[in-house]
Amino acid sequence: MEALVTIRPELLTIHPDQWEALKPLMWALGGVALAMIASVLRRFNPKWLVLFISLCAVLGGSIAAGIGLPLSPVYIFNEGYVVDGLANLFTILFLSSAGVTILTSFKYLDREGLQYPEYNILILFSAIGMMLMVSAVNLIVMFIALEIMSLSVYVLVGFRRADRRSNEASMKYFILGSAASAILLYGIALLYGATGTVSLRGISSFVQHNAQLSPLFVMGVGLSMVGFLFKVAAVPFHMWMPDVYEGALAPITGFMTTGLKAASFAALLRFFISLGYGKGLSFQVQDHLRDILWLCAVLTMVVGNVVALTQTNLKRMLAYSSIAHTGYLIIGIFVGAKSGQGYSGLVFYLVSYALMNLGAFAVLSAISTRGDGGLNLHNLSGLSQKHPFLAFAMAVFMLSMAGIPPTAGFYAKYLLFYSAIEAGEISIVVIGVLCSAISVYYYLRVLVCMYMKDAADSVPITRVSAWSTLAVASMVALTVQLGVLPARMVNVAKKVVQNL
Repeated sequence: MEALVTIRPELLTIHPDQWEALKPLMWALGGVALAMIASVLRRFNPKWLVLFISLCAVLGGSIAAGIGLPLSPVYIFNEGYVVDGLANLFTILFLSSAGVTILTSFKYLDREGLQYPEYNILILFSAIGMMLMVSAVNLIVMFIALEIMSLSVYVLVGFRRADRRSNEASMKYFILGSAASAILLYGIALLYGATGTVSLRGISSFVQHNAQLSPLFVMGVGLSMVGFLFKVAAVPFHMWMPDVYEGALAPITGFMTTGLKAASFAALLRFFISLGYGKGLSFQVQDHLRDILWLCAVLTMVVGNVVALTQTNLKRMLAYSSIAHTGYLIIGIFVGAKSGQGYSGLVFYLVSYALMNLGAFAVLSAISTRGDGGLNLHNLSGLSQKHPFLAFAMAVFMLSMAGIPPTAGFYAKYLLFYSAIEAGEISIVVIGVLCSAISVYYYLRVLVCMYMKDAADSVPITRVSAWSTLAVASMVALTVQLGVLPARMVNVAKKVVQNL
């Protein structure tokens, strides 16, 4: 059995093409370092300086990743880290999510009395963890990246320190998240014991050359799956999400529902591909794992949509909606594990999902009162009269989540369901379509309140900041653009998964 890490001296030298591939990460790390220095300077107001540095880091990193998209794989750090098309695409997604969260949080933090420079720094740290996680091709690197991402979010969830709900949400997320991380780490240990390596490429090679896989390997895969399924809030590991979403700051909830979910699914995608589906994994084990994924997808879709019907708090409703969308996304993993055709649909869905959820929570951040009050369904009454733009934006996001054309959500669901039909999985498509039909009810309730009810009992809205308006308008434009002209993004999604 080989050593846990075999270091070859020639792999420790970073070549020019590798430095080029690392530019997005360097932008984010440089932004964190400068923001930390700026936060303790006495001569300048740290609020504006940290905002400027954070936005520059996000913009610079996104441009650097976009220039390298799509990119042939570049392996770095003893082949434990890869920069490829998938990593660059998701880096743009993570940094954009961080940028939108920072923009929508600026006036929000002033209103809440929480304008501290640590806020933006923690968001950047979490984004760095996401970037590392999507590029990790070594299970130890992936676990460390997961903890960098998670620890930052644990603090951000409890950022409203004087609020008991926020403290409870942070503590609950920390305890359950730590338990899931421990299970994932134990699964990684078992996989190392069975294969002699923690490299995803090494595990893939092991699977291809061993027709009969040991119970130790199967148990390691199972425990690792539990850890990943917790992070994406799949049933039955979803219990933490509604309470955490309700207790967290509204902009942080939007950041969690996009960045964390996308990073976790990207890591799960690399993990499943390393298991060698279609390359030599024994049919018995393969079928068992697909059966588990099928059941998990169905339960997640059904539970998320049915429970969302009863919610009147908008953050809890969107939390259960997020659980339901996790079920749709698992269809992409399930179909890809069977035929390899669902992965591009999964990538497109994650991008579309990020746009509409970031926009929805940006609207909630704008209409909420101090302490995130005023976020019940009846508080939206008459929003179209008091703020037509926010009402229109929220309507676009709700229709996209429901899968109504011509929005990004419609085409994303079409791609996933079509790939499942091509793979012969008609039953899961029928269940998915029925669950989508159920979701239309609670999404349209939001539109009914905004456009068809009087504004008598609703909470008055103060002037929406230019930062929030810019963020919301960008999300609306991209959500509609991906629905009307999806071909370019579909081609990018296909290119970034073809070399995995």
